[in-house]
Amino acid sequence: MNIAERLDDPVDEFLKFFSAERIEKILRYKFNSDRNRSVFAELLAKKLIAEKTGKNFIDVKIFRDDEGRPYCEEPEIYFSLSHSGAWVACSIGDSRNGIDIEILNRKVDFRIAKRFFLPSEFAILESLDGIEREKKFFEFWTLKEACLKCFGLREWSNVDCEKLIRDGQGRNFNLPGAIVGVCCEKVEMPEKIFMLN
Repeated sequence: MNIAERLDDPVDEFLKFFSAERIEKILRYKFNSDRNRSVFAELLAKKLIAEKTGKNFIDVKIFRDDEGRPYCEEPEIYFSLSHSGAWVACSIGDSRNGIDIEILNRKVDFRIAKRFFLPSEFAILESLDGIEREKKFFEFWTLKEACLKCFGLREWSNVDCEKLIRDGQGRNFNLPGAIVGVCCEKVEMPEKIFMLN
């Protein structure tokens, strides 16, 4: 979901959808843009969970585990949240999943790739130039982040993006100015994503 038009607006009108504890955490953000990314990501999750369960939107409760990962009270529904720039994203399914979104208009420090990517992934990056190289960096980055969220891993230096894709557990999607990485525990990768405004 692209929230560019609401990014700097006050979040007051949406706080009624959150618990007192969650409101306190949302309001700790210094900037409205950070508050809005958090609020809209969670509202998107509530909307998708309500559609999947037939529950009323207002009755969908989202909790956080000790690691800060979101979950809902429905035991067979798994979801993940991400936000970057004016984009918020949510993946939802019947098995553990993870999602990461990154905007493309920022400078890439390829020393990160040398340090944390697999040698085969770094070699792919070295074979590319300019925009294609940056895009591939974010494809790998988002898949690794999505994998961490999906499997609860602590570090992603040993996550093999090419294997995730081959095994049908990882996939990238392109949005205007952004890359999305999705990872699923089971092989149930979506063929497309839906954009909401």
